[in-house]
Amino acid sequence: MGVYAGVAEVAGEREVAAINVGSNPTFGAEPVHIEAYLLDFEGDLLGRDVSIEFWQRLRDEERFDSVDALVAKIDDDVRRTREVVRE
Repeated sequence: MGVYAGVAEVAGEREVAAINVGSNPTFGAEPVHIEAYLLDFEGDLLGRDVSIEFWQRLRDEERFDSVDALVAKIDDDVRRTREVVRE
């Protein structure tokens, strides 16, 4: 489990993505799942096929003491993802 930089492909278009694989420990125990944040994508993905490429592991998943701390770390993950995936 962890946070990764990568690419999502939707209808032949490639989008830079920050990807989390885990259980969202800050908000309690959830089943392990994959969340991909498509950095510059605007639109609706509901019902669409999406493929994910993992390019680089950024860090382990972790629990944060506050939502503000989580948001700050996500901002850093997004910055690092842009550095790794330069398309």
